[in-house]
Amino acid sequence: MNALVPVGIVVAGFVGTLIRVTVAGLGTDFHRQIYGTLAVNIAGSFLLARMANSTGDSSLILGIGAIGALTTFSTFISQVERLGRETTWEKAAAYVLASVILGVTAALIGLAVA
Repeated sequence: MNALVPVGIVVAGFVGTLIRVTVAGLGTDFHRQIYGTLAVNIAGSFLLARMANSTGDSSLILGIGAIGALTTFSTFISQVERLGRETTWEKAAAYVLASVILGVTAALIGLAVA
């Protein structure tokens, strides 16, 4: 591994974070944030699967840095809990199911085109 790979991961992580914040939003509209988180997690599933056969420093930088920062499991779990608490647990379960089904579908498509 090149000594500059950690720097590349940090820079790519910064870019991935900016994209996530732009898509998911930092506003107070909780439901917009849910759709944004869903979108970045689906995109990340596709992109990471698309890179399944990639090797080398660039795959580390993109996979760990950019895609790792783009996607967010902790925010997803926090949103599930809040959605269940503030609306209904059925809506929270639907969000979980949609995330898993769409994420796996996106990953399968990513693998197919890899």
